[in-house]
Formats: sequence, structure tokens, C-alpha cells
Amino acid sequence: MKNDKQKIEEFFYRNNEQVNNPIVKSFLSDPQNLYLVQKAILYPTDLNKKLVDESFQSHYINVRKIKYVSNLIYFFSLDFDKKRRRLQKRSLLILDKGLSEEGETTLKELIEDTRNENGLDHLIGGGLLDNIEDVQLLKSLQKLTVKQLQILEMIYVKELTIKEIAQILKTTPQNISNHHRKALNKLNHSLRKKEE
Repeated sequence: MKNDKQKIEEFFYRNNEQVNNPIVKSFLSDPQNLYLVQKAILYPTDLNKKLVDESFQSHYINVRKIKYVSNLIYFFSLDFDKKRRRLQKRSLLILDKGLSEEGETTLKELIEDTRNENGLDHLIGGGLLDNIEDVQLLKSLQKLTVKQLQILEMIYVKELTIKEIAQILKTTPQNISNHHRKALNKLNHSLRKKEE
């Protein structure tokens, strides 16, 4: 007479195709469900079979629910990304695009220029020096020329490009780069001297 282990192994061998089904595999991965199946194999009573069926139905419903929610999340995230991209494309602010068919006037030209006649709009000192909390750096910045302070503030506070600064100050980009480099070198030298 066969022992219990052999009976169970023969059953799984005969039903190999069904056992390899992903849902059945996940069902059998739970030790309680595996115990119910083994019990039904060894003692094939109606009650044992019914317990396996009920347990499998419950497991199958849970798998379906998880799959449904997973799909909902996946497709909702796809829709959300599409809506976000569509909204970004729809709400683009293009300042240099022509307002009419001829394209003569742009939105950029209609924006009022609030800078003073020099084009410096209160760029001297104030903004940059007000944002510095380190005392040594503040003292080093105060040693710079007014023009160097203006350029540093335009670059680091106003976030303007070298080209834009050159247009505002009516000079060449190379000149702005030279002033910027000299200001940074002065700051570096001054801060290193204080550290020593």
C-alpha cells in the first residue's frame, strides 16, 4: 500500500498542467490551502472537497479584485499623465510668437519694461546683499565694485544670462564674463585670506 507522501506526489504529477496554472500555484503557496488539498487527496470525502472548493473560490475572487484594482491604478496613472501633458501643451506661454497671422507684434513686445532709463532697475546692491547671511561673505561682497555687484546680482538673484546682462548694461558678453570672473576671484581670494 502506498504511503501518504507518494499519493500526494502522484496526484500532483498526474495534474501537473493544472498545478502549474499561476492562480493554482498562488493558491497552493498558502500553507493552509495546501493542507486542505493534501487532506482532500488523502481523504476524498465530500466535506474535504467542498472545503477546497470554497477556499479556492475565495482565493480566486481575491485575485480578481487585486487584478481589477491594479488595472484601475495602471490605467488611471496613464490617463493622468496624458491629461497633464495635454494641459502643459495647451497652456504654453510663448512670448516670441506672433499675435496675429502676420506675426509682426509679439507678446514679449507688449509687456511693459519696468526698468529705469539705465536698464538697471534697482540692481545695485540691495537684492544680493539682503540675501546673504554669512558675515564673511557679506564683508567680501562689500569690497567688490558696484559693477561687479550688479553683475553678480543679475546672474545669481535675477537669473539673467550673460547675453541679457550685456544688453542691459550696453556692453559685450565678453566684458560681462570678465567682470564676473574677476568678482568671483576677488571673493575667493578674500574668503581664503580670512580662513587663514
